[in-house]
Amino acid sequence: MKKIVLLLFTFIIALPVLAKDDSKEEPIQHYKIADVTSMEEAKSIFIRNTSEIKSKKKLNPLELEQIHVITYSLEKSIAYFVENLTGDGQFIAKEIALSVESIHVDSENNRPKKTREHLNNYFNLADKFLSGDNF
Repeated sequence: MKKIVLLLFTFIIALPVLAKDDSKEEPIQHYKIADVTSMEEAKSIFIRNTSEIKSKKKLNPLELEQIHVITYSLEKSIAYFVENLTGDGQFIAKEIALSVESIHVDSENNRPKKTREHLNNYFNLADKFLSGDNF
């Protein structure tokens, strides 16, 4: 009887850990990146990093790690847009920020399929952002 009670108690304690919701994962900050201080810098980082990420086709563990590292400076440039743009530009920048956070988490955790889905969304938003008069 003691074994059954102990087993049930262990199960009840472990259940919340086992039922963890991955959608609420947050990126772990492994690298410290300086804040972006100008619109020109933010735009340059955004364009350069978007191009670099687009060159990643295999999404093997090496490329996923490279994407993960790229997201750090990309997050800083997008944060600058969110803070300094208004209207549609700011709205799209907020959507992009959510997308990049998902890319960060999924690439960090070596999830190529989910990373690809978030990258496709990101590229659509980035194209929309760059085609507008946001800067």
